[in-house]
Amino acid sequence: MNWFPNYTCMACGDEIQTSTNVYLCPKCMSNLPIMFETQTTHYSPFVYKEPIRNMILSLKYNSNGYIAKALAPYIAAVYLKQIKPKCDQPPLIIPVPLHRSRQRERGYNQSEVLAKEVADYLNLPVLTNVLIRNKKTIIQKHMDTATRMKNMQGAFIIDQSEKSRIFNQNILILDDVYTTGTTTNECATVLRANGARNIFILTIASVL
Repeated sequence: MNWFPNYTCMACGDEIQTSTNVYLCPKCMSNLPIMFETQTTHYSPFVYKEPIRNMILSLKYNSNGYIAKALAPYIAAVYLKQIKPKCDQPPLIIPVPLHRSRQRERGYNQSEVLAKEVADYLNLPVLTNVLIRNKKTIIQKHMDTATRMKNMQGAFIIDQSEKSRIFNQNILILDDVYTTGTTTNECATVLRANGARNIFILTIASVL
């Protein structure tokens, strides 16, 4: 008799039989594209390659919250090793917001889901009402850097009733993928202009 429960690999979908809650099969676990390059402007545990790419897409478009749970320990480890030593006080986590119409269509914000999982590991607060996406930007997948920058100009504002919560605070911006940095850098610019002190960018993966 098989006493092991069945789990499905979050990356490839293969069945896993194990006595503990495992999210990745041995093959995918051994093929994780670990980020080894030195990072200074942003931080990620992975390079944006398979099987991580497939997991991020599943988190982003298939409402698979277990992906966030599976990846949160890796993201938390990067924070503890590379970002925490640079912080004079614990940061506030701010996930990159979606425009309200896009969040209504999708039903959730994948960065917010991810932020809450990471926050549970790190015991850090998550602020979801301070930074607002007030411009519905065009999907940037096939844009060059200059077009992305123009697309993101004015995309974010601060809720002025919440502004005091970020004044002189360290901020950890959390998103799924760092491509050119135009989205997270625009977030950082707005946060700094409204009194935030040190800002760090943390994502699941970075495009090299």
